[in-house]
Amino acid sequence: MRRAIIGGGIAVGVGVGIMALGAGNAAAESFSPDYSQVANGQGYDRSQLLTPGFSPVQVPEVAVENAPGATTVVAHPFIAPWVHEVVPVPAGTAVELRGAARVQIPNAGGGVGQSLVINPNGHCVFSGPGAEPTALDATALAPVRVDTPYFDLVIEPTLYR
Repeated sequence: MRRAIIGGGIAVGVGVGIMALGAGNAAAESFSPDYSQVANGQGYDRSQLLTPGFSPVQVPEVAVENAPGATTVVAHPFIAPWVHEVVPVPAGTAVELRGAARVQIPNAGGGVGQSLVINPNGHCVFSGPGAEPTALDATALAPVRVDTPYFDLVIEPTLYR
């Protein structure tokens, strides 16, 4: 079964951009993806996306959370199905990626001392012909983690055979 990919590219792109600017946000708690997020943009009304269908990254409505000290924008972008079709995955194999990025921009949240936090989360499954991840043996691969003072990134891959 073929499936679309959610947001790993946007998370990496945001992260690389912020790191290049010399920013960072190492938090005390361990940063992790949103495990409740379903894969491949499932459950979103495709007519309500913020991006057009030809965009390689599809963005559903974002959530904005205002709290003392920070305004947080949470997004669950996903890669468009047409992009997923060109990703080669061997038959009988699937790769699942869960990921998230967190970028904290001090004094940008709309108030004095208020930070702006951007938190895109992604969950994607690449499936080769004849592969259904739930029916295959799973192997958790080493996670990728970046923790800096104003930027965090985590990608947790799983290989299915």
